[in-house]
Order: sequence, then structure tokens, then C-alpha cells
Amino acid sequence: MVVGCSSGAGAASSAKPSRTSTPKAGVPSTVPNSTLSGVGAFMGPVHQVPDGAITIGYRQFGHGPSLLLVSGDTAAMSLWSTYLLRPLARHFRVTIFDNRGVGYSTDDLSQQMTVPLMAEDTAGFITALGLRRPTVAGWSMGGEIALTLAETHPALVGRVVTSGGDAGSSHTVPPPPNLIAELNTPNASVTVALKLMFPPTPAGKAATKRFVANYLAVPQETVSATTLARQAQAEESFLAYNGVWDKLGTIRTPTLVTNGALDQGVPPINARRLAKHISGAKLSIYAGCAHGMMFQAATKFAAQVAHFANGE
Repeated sequence: MVVGCSSGAGAASSAKPSRTSTPKAGVPSTVPNSTLSGVGAFMGPVHQVPDGAITIGYRQFGHGPSLLLVSGDTAAMSLWSTYLLRPLARHFRVTIFDNRGVGYSTDDLSQQMTVPLMAEDTAGFITALGLRRPTVAGWSMGGEIALTLAETHPALVGRVVTSGGDAGSSHTVPPPPNLIAELNTPNASVTVALKLMFPPTPAGKAATKRFVANYLAVPQETVSATTLARQAQAEESFLAYNGVWDKLGTIRTPTLVTNGALDQGVPPINARRLAKHISGAKLSIYAGCAHGMMFQAATKFAAQVAHFANGE
């Protein structure tokens, strides 16, 4: 079992993204036999679309304005719980996708994987699908991608929601060293991941039980060891990269910053710092929740995103 978590291990310097080609509107194709049964049937089949040098796999469902969900480090789109996606789909046309190298998306190993590069992937993906200024909601590393996208391609984004994300640089308060070591141990146990996502409280234990049941009910996509290592390197690189932090003050896209009050993976002080440096940003700290706050408080989070997207 994998879980989206910012701040992985590895070593590299963050670099400006480079693309082999400029993204153009692609022609999506449908992956045969990819429609799920059971609780995930409403999400429909997986589609794939060219995006520069790679191909992005995605699903779309629901009705309303566009909402693009960006997954976290190590997480495939299959990790999004259906009990979060269903209420979102009542308000939005939801698009979920796999980051490069994950699940149904391909990678280009000639390019160093970085958060800025994945933001370029996301920009190309929005362009390829013709999404019109979607609300972009990113969890963990997905929040980092969303913030980077708001800085580099503001015309493509209508609103930004971050959850358990940060802006890199030395201004970010990282997880405790022992937690990083546990998470980056080969074949890290499910227990370690769940401990990061949910607190050891009655509410947290109930949320854990619900999350695991949904996880087992939806066929999970694979994330290769190569991709895990490349993502870990990208996260470590991002902590030494000042580019996104230094430009937070230039963001004019309406932004909602959320975080779990008990999040050890991305301590909530990071959310407060983001909200302070992004003009007009709204801040919402979820009491009693950790890194998986949107799963523990799914109904509340979905409603908050819907209200925010409507300008409320």
C-alpha cells in the first residue's frame, strides 16, 4: 500500500523543467476493460492522452465546472477514495490522473523528475484536455505541483486548493527524521503509512478502517521501484529549491490552504506560512486530522472545496 506524502528521501538539485515537445491538444484514447465494477463503477474507464514526451492516464466523471485532483508522492489515482470522489462529483466534472511514471501514465527517464517538471506535465494535461481554468486541488506533493502551476501558468488555473503541501526551500518544516526513515524503508509497512495518514484517536481509527476497506474494494494501480526512487529524489530536491517559495507573493489565483492539525508528514506550520505569503489565501486547519485529512473528513472537505470554487 502506498500513500501520498511530501518530503521523501534522495539527493538532487531542483532544475527548471524541460520538455521534449510543446504540449498540443492531443487525441484521447480509451483503455480497454478499464471500467471498474462495484464501488468504483461511477468513475468510468481510463483514458490516455499524449502530453509532451509522455502519456497521461486519467478518469473523468461527474457534472459541473472542472475540478482537477493532483495526487501525492507515491500515490496512483486509484488511491482517491470513492467516498471522497462521489460528493465531489455532485458539484464538479472531476478529473483524476496518474503523475508521470505512475499507473497508466508513462515516464521519460532521460528527464530528471522534479516538482516543476510535474507542474509542466499538469499544464500540458490541462491544455490537452481543453479544461477551462479548472479548480486544481493537490494533496501532499500534488499541492506542491498545484502551487508551482499557479506561479508558472496562472492563465490555466481558476482556483487552487492545497492539502498537506508545502512550497519547498529551507522555509519548509520537514517531518521528523525518524518518520522520513520509516517511510523510505524498502517495503515500508502499511502500518507506517496509515500512522502518517490518521491519528491514533477513536475518530482516526474509524477513518483508518473506512479507508482500508475502500482501498481493498478498488483495484490499485502499481508504482514501480524506479518511479518511487525518482519521486523521492524530486521531493528531496524540492526541499532545497527556492523557486516556488520565492514566488508565492506573485500568486493571484484564489487559493485555499488546508492541512491536518496533527499532520506529522507536513506539519501545519507550513500551511500557515503558505497562507501568510499568498495574497488573499484562505487557511483551514482540520482539528483532529493528520495527513489524510480529506479522507477522514471527506464530506466536510468536499463541501469546502465546492463552496470555495463558487467564490463563497
